[in-house]
Amino acid sequence: MVSAKIHEKVALLPLKPGVYIMRDKAGTVIYVGKAKKLKNRVKTYFDGSSKTVKTYNLVANVEDFDYILTNSELDAFSLESNLIKKYKPKYNILLKDDKSFPYIKIDLKERFPRVQVVRRPKKDGSLLFGPYVTGVRITEIIDLIKWAWPVRWCNHNFNDGKLRPRPCLHGEIGNCLAPCSYASREGEYNEIIKQVIDFLNGNNKEIKERLKAKMKEKADRMLFEEALEIKNLLYAVDKLDKQLITSLPNTSNIDVFTLSQSEEFSIVNVMKIRGGKNIGQFNHTLEDAVGTPTELVSGFISSYYDSEDLPKEVLLEDYMLADAELIGQFLSDRAGKKVAIVIPQKGTKKQLVDNSKRNADEFAFNSRDKFVRHKKLTSDALKELEEVLGVDGINRIEGYDISDISGTNNVASMVVFEGGEPSKGEYRKFKIKTVEGANDFACMKETLTRRFDSLVKGQKNFDKKPDLILIDGGLGQLGAVKEALDSVGVFVPCVSLAKKEEEIYVLGSSQPITLPRSSYALRLLQRVRDESHRFAVMYHRSLRGQSMRSFLQDIPGVGKVLSERIWKNFKTKEAIFEATPDKLAEVEGISAQKAIEIYNCIH
Repeated sequence: MVSAKIHEKVALLPLKPGVYIMRDKAGTVIYVGKAKKLKNRVKTYFDGSSKTVKTYNLVANVEDFDYILTNSELDAFSLESNLIKKYKPKYNILLKDDKSFPYIKIDLKERFPRVQVVRRPKKDGSLLFGPYVTGVRITEIIDLIKWAWPVRWCNHNFNDGKLRPRPCLHGEIGNCLAPCSYASREGEYNEIIKQVIDFLNGNNKEIKERLKAKMKEKADRMLFEEALEIKNLLYAVDKLDKQLITSLPNTSNIDVFTLSQSEEFSIVNVMKIRGGKNIGQFNHTLEDAVGTPTELVSGFISSYYDSEDLPKEVLLEDYMLADAELIGQFLSDRAGKKVAIVIPQKGTKKQLVDNSKRNADEFAFNSRDKFVRHKKLTSDALKELEEVLGVDGINRIEGYDISDISGTNNVASMVVFEGGEPSKGEYRKFKIKTVEGANDFACMKETLTRRFDSLVKGQKNFDKKPDLILIDGGLGQLGAVKEALDSVGVFVPCVSLAKKEEEIYVLGSSQPITLPRSSYALRLLQRVRDESHRFAVMYHRSLRGQSMRSFLQDIPGVGKVLSERIWKNFKTKEAIFEATPDKLAEVEGISAQKAIEIYNCIH
């Protein structure tokens, strides 16, 4: 049910370009959109017309919205992109910036240029080849260059003019032209670099002939292993040839974007063509993203090119015609050069769009079962958990656990699940400061007090408030959590999960909640509980490892000499932790009885 306040605000919206920002009841930004005419666009969300399931979910969670007017639709497009990066709204397209495709870089301004592999190239005027994504690995390309041309691979600085008295081993055996010792070879070296550049630009004929001749020579001399190595290099060249789209110029740099949509999710397929070669296709799943096909694709493109090289052309489907000019202006401004937006109707480029679309449709069909299962384990599990606990809007769950051995090296872990999935960048560790000996209740109270005191003070690493706290244990552990929260004046719903029967305890009730083992809500809580335990144990082990040498010497009958023998035998703290008494007894000076004593002290 849309509130009267929202209808009033919609009626007052201007018919001007701008960005609208939708918030939930907690004030969190859940969607950012752009519009050429704000009033017309925002009204469509609240007018009672038929909508997709995802749009219904968005509207059901909107408590309020704001808007920002812009001078043009292009400014709105740019502002929308920036606000999405800032707020990371749930119902927008959020791409993880984890792509770092490899390139080959040659800086011709460098004396005796190197052939380098880079993953995040800078715009410094160097020649870039790639990215190398699928079909052929960049290591295969580098192996080919090393085999065919004696270029240098060292980091020697030639700016100071100093020469080495003799070349390195690679120079001695002819793998490198050794410019570090023979500066007179600069002209010859530059000619070799030109040949390498020619090869990287797609001229493979000469290197194929050399490889075939060398392979035959090795086979004739019955050096079959060496002949096989060369044959593998020849396969790599063949793979490069197969990537070539013969009907395109070898200077063609093109990206193709197509969309496959269903009620559950959408797939954007990206086909990348560089130097006239099809270097790969990638499918990106958009789960909660809301919008028309045009809005989804344009939003995807604005996010995609944060870390991607911008091509000369972008090919799109017919329905993108209305936004084509806007996207072209946006990308051209970002690239500092003209980026053409093309909606092909025939020919090779139309075939590329059709190929990309088929790939998106096939991936969507094959991913449906996997997506449904993932949804049950995450968003559906969260909804079930809300119903079971009577808590609205559970998204961020924080799980806590204590780890110690006989009250030594007490530590605590905090793990975070957002949207039903681990958010490992949010994990935190605590070394217990005020508790001596084994007292899990006191350790938990200290941990939660410190964590939420930091929240109240607005400390950067603890500035997000969870929707639910989960700890391992029963009512006793929950009591320690409540004391901690009360002491800092914060309220957060809390539950504990008892391992033996997997019963859920909540504050204010001595009767546990029992869910069937097949419950996705229970499975989610188990995942959070197990992850917090794993993280706590890892931290505890790392602290024990740091003090292992002194710890070993604290064991009765183990002095400095025997401690060093144990280290020399097992090499790492992990190996010591994993060693059985029988293995410990193999160390000189450790009897069977002593091995058992050491094992018991460690474990």
